[in-house]
Amino acid sequence: MIYHCQILFSLLVLTFVSNVSLLANPPAIPHEAITRAKSMLPPGKKVVFLGDSITQAGDYLVDLQCALFSLGISHHAINVGLSSETATDLTEQENLSHVQAHQFPRPAISARLSRVLATTSPDILFVCYGMNDGGALPQDELGLKRYQDAMSSLRQQALSAGVRRVVLCTPPLHDSKGNPSQDGHDANLTRYTDWLLSQRAKGWEVVDFHTPMRQALEQGRKTDPQFTLSPDGTHPDRNGHWIMAKQILRDFFLLPEITALKVEDLFPSFGKEIRSLVRQLTDRRFAYWMSLIPHQRPGVIGGPDQRVKIDRAAFEKDQASDLRTIHAHWLRAKA
Repeated sequence: MIYHCQILFSLLVLTFVSNVSLLANPPAIPHEAITRAKSMLPPGKKVVFLGDSITQAGDYLVDLQCALFSLGISHHAINVGLSSETATDLTEQENLSHVQAHQFPRPAISARLSRVLATTSPDILFVCYGMNDGGALPQDELGLKRYQDAMSSLRQQALSAGVRRVVLCTPPLHDSKGNPSQDGHDANLTRYTDWLLSQRAKGWEVVDFHTPMRQALEQGRKTDPQFTLSPDGTHPDRNGHWIMAKQILRDFFLLPEITALKVEDLFPSFGKEIRSLVRQLTDRRFAYWMSLIPHQRPGVIGGPDQRVKIDRAAFEKDQASDLRTIHAHWLRAKA
């Protein structure tokens, strides 16, 4: 039954994107580049995103899906990011400040990774960790080694579980906003970024978020000293998430640079409405899949205080309804 539902949903997506390709107003991207990008996401493949609160927030996933839809590319993304999570298993002392502030330790992905992989069965897995590790781990070679070991282990476990492609993303930047006591956080993230990028030489697939975000921040500060991509220093705003989405389009899908200031601008009309609907669909999928993956982080579906059961048939019915509504907006745009 589950298999047939997945096939049915794939057919709905294909129907949708065949119409989108006639209606969208994407930038001047060569046809062969779009064809190559489409070949990376065969119909019915599961693309899972794993990470911390930045991934859980999901704006870069929403923007990515909208951008791909605008090019006529099907993209069924599943978000299982978890706020506060680290790649590294932190010590009790490293977790102390978080416990004091929030009354629970940071969860580590090692505690739920096997359940994530068994439940979602990804064909492609995007992974983005480092922000929480960078604020907790020592700012030295030992701290870097622990991050390296954690990410290497995660990647190997995913490949051993049958994931065809594991794509590691460098962590977004941390903005110290001129506070010297916070500079070490991004120094750690820069170390993680340099190491991850060096693994490309070994055949690892790596998407770089950190470098273009740093470049955009430095460029913005030239004209506006208060410019930022993360108002709280940690969590990217919509502009930051759009940079992240564009980097996946460039580094993974090998598409040319997209210059639109926001993803809504890729659509001839109803861009805001379509993004809102894709946001709704992404949140619906998040709730469903996280409900199937128990974890120990309070305040998030699947956690000890939010163990819920979501009916699969109702979920798939609502998912198909969301897609039809998006399709209807495109028909209005065409008229």
